[in-house]
Amino acid sequence: MDSSTRKMDDIKYQVKQLIQENLYREVTPETKHKISGIYMIYIDNFTSEKIIPIYIGQSKDIQKRYKDHFFEILALNRLSYDEYHNYFFSRSSSFYEGKFKSCKIFKYMIENNCTLQDFRMIVLEEVKEEFLDEKEQEYFQRLLPSFFGFNQLNSFLKRLKFQFSNSQMNNSEIDDYLTILLEDVKGIYSFYEHGFTRFNFEHTVPRDLAHLLKENDSLNNKTLLKHDEVKLNIDDLCKLYKLDIEKSELESEIEILDKNIKQLDESHKIANNKYNEALNLLRSEIIEEFKEQNIYTNSIPVKNFISSILSNEEDKYKERFYKYLSSKQCELDFYQLFNNKIKNIKKALSEMNNKNDLYNKACRLRLKTLNKNRDKRYNLIFPTYQFASFSLKDRSNNPPIKIFEDNDLLNTCHIKIYISNNGVSRSMEVSKKPFIIRLDYCYIDNKGDKTENKLYIDNETTRICQSGIEYFEKDFYNIFTFRKTTFTISSLINNKIDNSFISIQAEYKHGVNDYTIKDKKLIELSAVLDEIQQLTDEDTDFSIDVSESYKCLEKCMMNEGIKNNTFVEQVLLKKSAKVKKSRYLQK
Repeated sequence: MDSSTRKMDDIKYQVKQLIQENLYREVTPETKHKISGIYMIYIDNFTSEKIIPIYIGQSKDIQKRYKDHFFEILALNRLSYDEYHNYFFSRSSSFYEGKFKSCKIFKYMIENNCTLQDFRMIVLEEVKEEFLDEKEQEYFQRLLPSFFGFNQLNSFLKRLKFQFSNSQMNNSEIDDYLTILLEDVKGIYSFYEHGFTRFNFEHTVPRDLAHLLKENDSLNNKTLLKHDEVKLNIDDLCKLYKLDIEKSELESEIEILDKNIKQLDESHKIANNKYNEALNLLRSEIIEEFKEQNIYTNSIPVKNFISSILSNEEDKYKERFYKYLSSKQCELDFYQLFNNKIKNIKKALSEMNNKNDLYNKACRLRLKTLNKNRDKRYNLIFPTYQFASFSLKDRSNNPPIKIFEDNDLLNTCHIKIYISNNGVSRSMEVSKKPFIIRLDYCYIDNKGDKTENKLYIDNETTRICQSGIEYFEKDFYNIFTFRKTTFTISSLINNKIDNSFISIQAEYKHGVNDYTIKDKKLIELSAVLDEIQQLTDEDTDFSIDVSESYKCLEKCMMNEGIKNNTFVEQVLLKKSAKVKKSRYLQK
């Protein structure tokens, strides 16, 4: 067993111990850990021999940070393989640049057959805000999440802080950065084959440190020597993994392609000039022929003639030209007269288009070649096989209805309503209808016997969820958005952008998504309400728990067309509905 494997086994053991010790303060959508401290995300699947599935982070509000992290995974879970692939490889850089932590987690979960329920987070330590950085570093040193887990390299995070700072790095800060960078380089040597170390190295370790010397010309000898040591180690690392050869080969390929593109560009310009000369000559000769025929003309008939031999709508323009000649009582056949020149122009046009196609093809090849190493790097954090939408399934585990009393109550009905979204639309052009997707009830009769049911509601939203919705990153396609926001999901429903689906915000609250209801039997809401009415009577007390606001519930009833139903008005939309504490179940 080599040292890196022993180290990994030791850390994996420590991680499992930390989970056991801190499981009592696990963070979930239902908890309220609004505290400052250090947390650990872990995927509850430790079968990998190369990756310890953890992420160490700090936050002033751990509960909010959990929501942010989990939202990103919920968003990725909705995308199809082709859609997700598009965001990584269709442009010069990935749409998720700077957000790769979630991409790493998603890849691990996909490839290890995990579900959303395997995404876990615990509070490791409650820490005052001013000590967060120091305490986080302790866990980084202890658990090495940058090499075995999902974290980014420490040196990269350090560099980011300086990039977003207005002040110039001083000697002490540069020395500190070089020390951290040297530690990372040594870690890369040891753990290159583990975790996402290779990606972190290729994606974030700077090949050139000259900018550090330019930023400060008064560096002391100690810092200058450390700079040289780090530079030498990085160069050796690049040679070891042949990155220098890849770079050299890429530069050679690009140089050859650039020469070819230059030649094709010149060839295209010659063909373009030849075409324009032939076209201008024909135009001049047509005008001269009009003069010889004593026909006064303007530019429109000439344009129609040119369009009739070059446009895809040849017949339309030819008809207009003939109509003009008829109006001037001219019977001359211009097409026969200029037949040879028309052939020459079409030949020149074909040659010009051919040269243009070759030029564009060479430019695309250059871009593809330029992105070759980038794509190879992105593949390190992209799933290795295809997957469908909702590949991580759901986290709906059908919890029982919570009855917030010391004892169960007689003749009471407790209803829990799951709604698809909050119904708040930020665009008048994009629909966002809320619907009830599930209704649970628990009725306790006068004898204390319980009748419980969990029912999925048949409506517009649940039906389209079962048939399949195309989800996509909204800002990726929005050309008017300057600062694009990742993990902002929208959908295509009936070939239109429509937000009338189970939103990620709603899913975060109740855990139900499209996968949950995929094969469920759907029942009309009116039939469910009839079922409850048959169980209850006029003396029954009701307790209503709604995943969204009562205003949203009201919209749901309007969308269902049953807002004026007596039961709906008197029970479901009665905000004061609650259980009286006077009639306790006798033990």
